[in-house]
Amino acid sequence: MLDRAFRLSSNWTYFSEECDRLKLLFSRLEYPDDLINSTITRFIAIKVSEQPVPSPTDNNSPEPIRIVLPFKDQASADFLRTQLKDLSTKTNTTIQPVFISHKIEQDLKSHEVKPPVVNQQSLGYHFKCDLCDAGYVGFTRRHLHQRVDEHKNPSSSIGKHFCEEHSLAPKDLTNNFSILKKCTTKFDCLIFEMFFIHELTPSLNVQSDSIRAKVFR
Repeated sequence: MLDRAFRLSSNWTYFSEECDRLKLLFSRLEYPDDLINSTITRFIAIKVSEQPVPSPTDNNSPEPIRIVLPFKDQASADFLRTQLKDLSTKTNTTIQPVFISHKIEQDLKSHEVKPPVVNQQSLGYHFKCDLCDAGYVGFTRRHLHQRVDEHKNPSSSIGKHFCEEHSLAPKDLTNNFSILKKCTTKFDCLIFEMFFIHELTPSLNVQSDSIRAKVFR
């Protein structure tokens, strides 16, 4: 990647900017900083000794004309450089190509759009009241939005909580729900619900929400 950046850079300033981008890239990939810096330093030392690039601070030379071109492959880039060099000689003008590559995201297939949380089904869920610390753990084999609508009723532990503790009827509870576990069978839902009730100790769950009551009712 250093060699490619060196070939595509018209002077040391542009190459230095490319090196900074590579440092940032490999740092995010958790490469050791010493390895990154030593590799770049060694590459620059080799290139300076073999084929030094003219410094852009040379005010005696005229400003080059840069042509933006799409980068296809290295062979095509080298061929275009040769042609432009011949053209520069004939016109007594420095013409430099600037190659632009396709973004990686353009070549990748777009990810499948995942359904919203409320459209998920067969799962264990957690309710968290946004007005106090009350919580509730449950499960549903249907779509979660159906269960959310049912919890608005006063007969539900959640609906009853809003009426008694906050003196209001719940409206949009979508943002109060989160998925704890995706399940495949009802037995899985019951088991994981029991685990999460034990772990989170939600205040709105009652004895009738226990796994024993749900299995034998």
